[in-house]
Amino acid sequence: MMDPTERIIAAIDGKETDRVPTFCANLEDWQLQQIFGKPLIPPRLIYKNPVMNFISDRWGPKLKKALVDPFVESSLLTRVKGAVELGFDSTWSTFQGTIMVWDSKTLAKTIGAFFDWIDDGHGNMTYMYRGPAVPTPEAYDAWPYRQDIDELAHWAYTYFSKVSKTYGNDICIMGDVASGNFEMLVQMVGFEAMAVGLRKNRAYIQKLVDHNTEFIMKTHTAAMDAGIKVILKADDMAFKTGPMLNPRLFDELFGDCYTKLCDHVHGRGGRVLIHSCGNNTKLFDLFIKWGFDGGHAYETTSNVDIEYEKKTHGDRFTIVGGVGIDYILTDRSTPDEVKDEVRRLIQTCGPGGRFIIGPAHNHPDVNVEKIKIMLETVWEEGTYPISA
Repeated sequence: MMDPTERIIAAIDGKETDRVPTFCANLEDWQLQQIFGKPLIPPRLIYKNPVMNFISDRWGPKLKKALVDPFVESSLLTRVKGAVELGFDSTWSTFQGTIMVWDSKTLAKTIGAFFDWIDDGHGNMTYMYRGPAVPTPEAYDAWPYRQDIDELAHWAYTYFSKVSKTYGNDICIMGDVASGNFEMLVQMVGFEAMAVGLRKNRAYIQKLVDHNTEFIMKTHTAAMDAGIKVILKADDMAFKTGPMLNPRLFDELFGDCYTKLCDHVHGRGGRVLIHSCGNNTKLFDLFIKWGFDGGHAYETTSNVDIEYEKKTHGDRFTIVGGVGIDYILTDRSTPDEVKDEVRRLIQTCGPGGRFIIGPAHNHPDVNVEKIKIMLETVWEEGTYPISA
């Protein structure tokens, strides 16, 4: 038997391990409550009541270090604990050190972005992107909440040291910090302003890309200093139908950043994957060119063809994910449908290694019982050798 980290790294390196490894795409509060039990008071009532609304509206950004930061760290550790409890080989742990409360209806990121603070449908709170806070150079220069990158890197080191010490022997922790370069850029300036800026103010766009590159390099170096052996860098670059930008532009703007990250991680003996939602069919060659060892998502609701990608890039690029969260892992599916889909993915993507199975993403409506069926099917039927 291999330990979880050995199994994950061997799979990324293209080796057929003892069995197909498993991956947890993080857990939402509703899944944690299915595992550990519901709290006595629903979180929504804690965070959305007249007293908390008053406090948030009056002192929102000032609550970050005293209340928000400790809560975020505790919440992230609990998500890893949940993945260990379920028996996953690996889990995505994204350190979210840039989150702050803006007011009773709004969260913000210190990079310069606003998010609606909403109910997830299960009595918990989550957030959805609303719009940019720094769409212009003037707004960027005036934004007072930008964090010192070195300070944030130190906090990331503290978090990943803690999570590695607590759970590193039980699960392979795939470390990440906040968002990717493109995703941060879009959040900061908005998609429309970014598109205009690429034509009329390329220097401002490049300034933000350079800032985000420094952010990524320093914080992910800190994660590796803390013992993280696999980086899973999130950067959503595609719609369900294809890339958000011309692939040439992606390469021009972000190729240097990600080549530098991949070279750095490999130089320290680590492995580096990319998470990108949507149909990345036209971007996989770029991901390989930049140096990524594999990628996560392969969303079933996008036009990406996982079988085609296994045949086309499967000898160079590890497939992570593949199990749909839109139906298969929800209340609506049957146990047999979950088993059949897992068997199909094992037969399609398992031969030759370079496959780590798991949810294509996380979502509040994912049902833990369906996750358990997925895992049990892998444990029972994912033993190597696997024939196509």
